[in-house]
Order: sequence, then structure tokens, then C-alpha cells
Amino acid sequence: MKKLTQIALTAILLLLITGCNPTTMLNNEQLDPSLPKLNDVKAIPSNTSVAFEWQSLAQQGITGLNIYRTDINEYVNSPTKQLNKIATVHNRFATHYVDTKLKQGSSYTYTFTTVKNGFESSHGQVINVKTLAAFDSITFFQGFQKTQNTIKLIWRPHANEKVSWYRVERSVNAGEWKWVGTVKERMMSEYIDTSIIPGNSYTYRIIAIGYDHSFSKSSTNISIQSR
Repeated sequence: MKKLTQIALTAILLLLITGCNPTTMLNNEQLDPSLPKLNDVKAIPSNTSVAFEWQSLAQQGITGLNIYRTDINEYVNSPTKQLNKIATVHNRFATHYVDTKLKQGSSYTYTFTTVKNGFESSHGQVINVKTLAAFDSITFFQGFQKTQNTIKLIWRPHANEKVSWYRVERSVNAGEWKWVGTVKERMMSEYIDTSIIPGNSYTYRIIAIGYDHSFSKSSTNISIQSR
């Protein structure tokens, strides 16, 4: 009786640890080379994400997929060609996945494995993907000193509708670039700097930022010698 009670308590403890979620068991699959590989995956890169699409293998008894990826720009220079698991797709009918928060204009390598009853296939197709580079900069960028302590910047609103806001950067007397201002709307096209000291040289540039944290090429530089 005492032994049965211990077994029951152990079972309850395991359920509490796993949260009654059977998919937690997918974290420790064993290799089964006989499982079908996923060798036909389409990848569509954006600036900071990559979308994937594949044909379902549910009819072959597959219950999920594991997704592996290298760190940024690592696969080519890695002697072991090591990829790390970044996600598990638990639904056997799922045929899409999006990997987000990637670095713009960077290379990544992916592969997928299939999962069935706690077993995992060998790696399937190896996919090399590069996220999109910075998009075009703003145009018609000008600056004017309005008072001893004020410089006004104007530009044409960016034509790309995915732009969310603008970052204003400034260099004083050819020093390092610093982020000095934020313009929160795409159609807002001016920034007024009220921290000007006469006698200094101020150089400005604008970078457009997208909703997905993508960014444009920096604008042309505008330099003004304050008076």
C-alpha cells in the first residue's frame, strides 16, 4: 500500500512539472532515421524575418516538426556546421512557420526534422537564407539654422508604407554619431533641434524605421556651421 502511494505521488509530481502538456515530451526525442525527412521547404525572407512553407506529412503519421537554425552568419565559418533547435511545431496539420527578430541583411541556415511518438528524423533539406538589406533612404533632406540655438530639419516623407518612425542622428564637430531625436509618424517630416551652441559644427542624418524593426539606408548628411 505504501509503495502504491509513493507511485501515485510521483505520477502527480510529474504531471505538475509538465503542466499536463504532452508536447513537453518532444524536447527529448530519440533519433529514428526511418522517419520521413522534410526535403521540400520554401523560404521567403523579409528584412527581419523568414517565412517557411511545406507540404504536410500528417498522412505519414508525423505529429510535429523541429526547426533548427544557426546563429547569424555562423554556418559558413563553422567547422562543425552546427545548428540549434529554435522551435517545435506541435500541430501535425501545420504547414507554415515564421522566424522573427532576425538581423537585417544577414545570413542564416535552417533545417527541419519530423517528429513521431517521441522520435525524431534525421535533418532534412539544408536551407540558406539571407534577410533583406536596408531599404532606400529618405529623399529631399535639408536643414536650416533658425536662431542661435535652433536648427530645423525637413525631408520628404518616406514612400514605403511600412515605415513607422524616423531616427534622427547627429554628430557635433565631426565626433561620433548619437541618436538625438525621434519622429513618430511616417508622414511627419520635420525635426527641430533646440540644443545648438553657436560656433559648433552640426551634421545630421535620418534613418527610417519599419514596423518590423527593419531600417532604411541613412540619408545624405547635412552639415551646418552654427552662428
